[in-house]
Amino acid sequence: MNVRLSVGTLWNKEQGMRTIGWCMVFLGMVAGASFTRSAAENTAETRTTLTVATDNAGPRTRATLTAHVAATDLTGSPSGVVNFRAEKTDLGSAFLNGEGNASLQTDSLAAGNHQVIAVYKGQASYLSSTSEPQRLHADVSTVAGFTVAASPTTLSTPVGGFVSSVVTVTPVNGFDGYVSLSCNGLPVSSICTFTPLSVPASCTTSVSGVEACIPGTSVMQIQTIAPSPPTTALNGGGSGLRRYVFVFPALFGLAGLGACRRRTGRNLALGLLALAGAMSITACAQRYKYLNHGPPGNPGTPTGSYVVTVDAQSSTGAQTTTPPTQPQITLTITAATT
Repeated sequence: MNVRLSVGTLWNKEQGMRTIGWCMVFLGMVAGASFTRSAAENTAETRTTLTVATDNAGPRTRATLTAHVAATDLTGSPSGVVNFRAEKTDLGSAFLNGEGNASLQTDSLAAGNHQVIAVYKGQASYLSSTSEPQRLHADVSTVAGFTVAASPTTLSTPVGGFVSSVVTVTPVNGFDGYVSLSCNGLPVSSICTFTPLSVPASCTTSVSGVEACIPGTSVMQIQTIAPSPPTTALNGGGSGLRRYVFVFPALFGLAGLGACRRRTGRNLALGLLALAGAMSITACAQRYKYLNHGPPGNPGTPTGSYVVTVDAQSSTGAQTTTPPTQPQITLTITAATT
């Protein structure tokens, strides 16, 4: 009986521990659900509205973006950050004030129409929200850049000559930097150079707000290459050398035949004669070809009409700026005059 009592007591203890464990799990789930429901009840939904105003009085279109964030239950005022975007471009961010307003001024919009939105990031007690897109039109390009022009744009030269054109880089919208120039579309056997290779161009704004832009210039030169003259024999004594190509091996072989009395020696001498003749032919063939024909000539720059494009770009390492259009030059190459 004692044994059964002990076993029964042990079993009751294990069952009790299991019961207590399941109770703790159940209570934890109830508490977690209650906490989650309470947190959800304490997080308010928000509504973000956006207004856009533009000013085209100056050289750039300046836009003022104002976002208002409010809680839908009208309790309290959300705080945090609002981000403003135009399509895929990040225009900047601003903090909400005590009244739920955030404002940003920007002049970094290109000319044309844009769809602008305001995105509220949200806070611990307020959910994030996005405004309806608003249309923004910029009349004047506000992106710092430059334009490139060449004069003249029609050039002509005979083969072997050179032509020049002046390339002008004009900065706009506060651009300040160096513009690198290069050529594209040159015919073969011709080169293009710029003096200078990198053109400085800058805009400055006075205290009164007046912008002055100073263009930069570079001289582009296209040099063509004339064909090389016809090649002739480089050494007039080559014909004399040819006459003795076989003479010396033959004399050497005949001398060997006279010195040999046995049949074996005569056969050996004949073999040496043939070998010497073959070696002489191989060694002299290349020299003969060079002395009488020379290296291949340079055909020069081919005649015809070509379209040469002046490529320009400016880079800060993090951003590369190119002009809206690249100037093109029509190059005509004619036959050389005699």
